[in-house]
Amino acid sequence: MRFGISSGSLEVLKRKYIKEDSPTTLYLMTLQKCLNNCAFCTQARGSHVDVFMLSRITWPLIEIEDLINLLEEYNPFKRLCFQVTNHLSWEKELVETIKLFKIFNLPISISAPFNNISHIEKFFELEIDRINISIDAVGKDLFRKIKYGEFEERLEFIKEASIKFPSQITSHIIVGLGEEEKELVYIIDKLSKWKVTVALFAFTPLSGTRLENMNPPNYYKYRKIQLITFLLQRNLISFDELSFDKNDNLLITEDILSLAEPFFEIIFKTTGCPNCNRPYYNESPRIVPYNFPRNLKDIEIEEIKYLLRNGRARINL
Repeated sequence: MRFGISSGSLEVLKRKYIKEDSPTTLYLMTLQKCLNNCAFCTQARGSHVDVFMLSRITWPLIEIEDLINLLEEYNPFKRLCFQVTNHLSWEKELVETIKLFKIFNLPISISAPFNNISHIEKFFELEIDRINISIDAVGKDLFRKIKYGEFEERLEFIKEASIKFPSQITSHIIVGLGEEEKELVYIIDKLSKWKVTVALFAFTPLSGTRLENMNPPNYYKYRKIQLITFLLQRNLISFDELSFDKNDNLLITEDILSLAEPFFEIIFKTTGCPNCNRPYYNESPRIVPYNFPRNLKDIEIEEIKYLLRNGRARINL
């Protein structure tokens, strides 16, 4: 049996060395092209991208037996995450693979095409730690356009799963697809109340996808959403306490900045399942990360504060 392994995870295993921004999770991906057709995704059935790509990351092939041998020699990872495309044999393939990795006692996350509670129950019975039910595109019309589904049905499914499996559901949200900030924050508030962990992604334009000509979100918008998501997820603020301008764009007040300031070292790091840092999943290492895979430097924190206060960067952020 073969999987794709993220290039960063493979580099760690081969070099037997962890850098400051190395992946802390071992990321694996099924190889079959997805039956779904999400407009942003390199694995979508309509994309014209190499099957061994997901976002901007390459996923070299590896035999499961070879991977297990590498892990027996050197295993610095704190989590195992399966990225699963929607193909006919994904459930059977995944169940078999999970059983093989039990020997490593790693918490396991799964991002897969779940569409009913029985699907989820089946995998939690295998002692899975977290399951992701992605939203990706926030908003009824946007979700239908990007994901080809019904937004309210997706939310209801997430709510049902979160009630049955409290604090074990994650949901991916992509910022920069054309969503309204007020609606986006409202949905994040809902998810937070349901004890769903929100994993934020910045939209990444990728050649060969339907959205290849769109721009990624600007840093100001993304930092605002990161900050408010952190506060909402930890119940440090409520949606009713937030302010928006006439265009429903989120306003960051001095009171909000003061509330958030003690947490600035962690607010802008990668969010999602514990010990998931997804290094450079959304951007090149040559630019400032949207989601920092490492601890922030003092100068980076100061520049983010300036950006949030002034709506523009002082330097090239």
